Formats: sequence, C-alpha cells, structure tokens
Amino acid sequence: LESPLSLEKVSERSGYSKWHLQRMFKKETGHSLGQYIRSRKLTEIAQKLKQSNEPILYLAERYGFESQQTLTRTFKNYFDVPPHKYRITNVPGESRYLHPLNN
Repeated sequence: LESPLSLEKVSERSGYSKWHLQRMFKKETGHSLGQYIRSRKLTEIAQKLKQSNEPILYLAERYGFESQQTLTRTFKNYFDVPPHKYRITNVPGESRYLHPLNN
C-alpha cells in the first residue's frame, strides 16, 4: 500500500483484464478496487497517526498522496475529522477501518 498501486499493475499481476478484475472484485467485496485501496491506505494512516509521531506530510508522501492537503481532504472525507485532530483526540475512528481481505 505504500508504493503507487494502479489498476493496470493489479490487473497485469492478476492475469485478468481491468474490466473483469474490477467486476469480480466488486462482486466479491462490495467495494470497487480503487475504493478498497484508498480505504486501506487511510486505515493504515489512521493507525500510524495513533501509534507514531510521523509527520502528516511524511505519511502523505509515503502512501502516495500528491500533497499533505490532498491527504487531509481525503482523510477528513473518510473519517469526518482531519488527520491532526484525529491524532490528538480520542475520536473513535476504528469503526471506519477497512481491514485486509483474507485469501
């Protein structure tokens, strides 16, 4: 999740066409592949915000966001609170965590 992950790369590695991969993934999980990847990244960032003092800018870069502002906007849309407030408060966010899929 820390490296750039595109639908093209995933479909190439899976051996399925992009269209077929997206359709199968949505059918099995209820999420689009893009939504799933974004939600997993945000979940990992949220956990790191609570467990470390890594700067938000570093997390944005590490997880492939274009800027800290892009991460902040995306994080706030998902967790209803910006990353800096999430880190310093006891905002319950675990209910929004998206855990890895099991094989």
